[in-house]
Amino acid sequence: MEYPQYRKYKGLEVYFYIRSEKEFEETKVIGSKYSISKVRAIQFPEQLLIQDMLNNVDERWEILSATLFDDKINAIKEGKTKI
Repeated sequence: MEYPQYRKYKGLEVYFYIRSEKEFEETKVIGSKYSISKVRAIQFPEQLLIQDMLNNVDERWEILSATLFDDKINAIKEGKTKI
């Protein structure tokens, strides 16, 4: 698998920039604000989350291109306030 990979929860404004099988960044929109969390998957549940995203388990994620991901994140940063 090549990295980075880009995912979004279906039906929610939560975006994932997957750097590797052990590291990702989550951008979450909450009303008029957004937050960005960087996660190092040290614990097994976090590692499973990354594998689930990559394998689209239960079809919970949308696979995004780098361009679409960047466009979405830039629009969020321009229109929302960072928490």
